[in-house]
Amino acid sequence: MKAIIKMDRLTELMFHKGWTRRQLAKSAGIGEVTAQQVCNGQRNPSPPVAKKIVDALGVEFEDIFELVPAGSSD
Repeated sequence: MKAIIKMDRLTELMFHKGWTRRQLAKSAGIGEVTAQQVCNGQRNPSPPVAKKIVDALGVEFEDIFELVPAGSSD
């Protein structure tokens, strides 16, 4: 399984917190490039990075991620 980010939901949560990608990176303890790639849909985060993002935003995993089979093209 792999985690696919729900871009619209991530954007909405960041907007409500008034966060930039840099602030997400700092709050989640991830690199700015990683945060930028995740926010741009260029990269799906690894499970540990996904957990850090979820914890930083104070939401449940299912709120911003969808699990799909690893071989899926989504």
